[in-house]
Amino acid sequence: MTRTPLVDRCLDARARHYARAVALRYVKDDDAADDVAQEAMLLAHRHLASFRGDSAFSTWLYRVTATAALMHLRRQRRLAREVLASAGRDDDDGGGLLDNLAAPVRRPDDALADRQRCARATQQVARLGPKYGPVFDLRYREGYTETEIAARLGLSLATVKTRAHRAKLAARAAAAA
Repeated sequence: MTRTPLVDRCLDARARHYARAVALRYVKDDDAADDVAQEAMLLAHRHLASFRGDSAFSTWLYRVTATAALMHLRRQRRLAREVLASAGRDDDDGGGLLDNLAAPVRRPDDALADRQRCARATQQVARLGPKYGPVFDLRYREGYTETEIAARLGLSLATVKTRAHRAKLAARAAAAA
């Protein structure tokens, strides 16, 4: 395989260091910045053909790295939401969340209470109407994004966002009762 000067520039240590510095500005964590920089370098190598040369290579690499960092942050937010939802709490400070996750054995009455809360939430969403259930299930049980749900159900993005939000509020109110 012959390597072009552009591939050499993409693979050099200076570009990797630059990508890590950009990633660190976004994620504010050394380990995460390493992961993001690695992902950015893979993306840069994979999409090298899309570099047109209209701007400096560093500008293009900055955008690739920034995009990788933003996607990393989005995954982290989604993971945090799923952890909070699975714990059945919506605390801002996370207090009690680690206690629930650290307990290796749950009492049967806790499991029963969780199932009852889930059943109440499902019933409350069903009371909103038949159009809210599928959106709620896809968004909060299966983890699809609003954009994916809109494409899958043939709805507008605004409709999906509205239905997901209303269903979430109804489920949260029912689970808290």
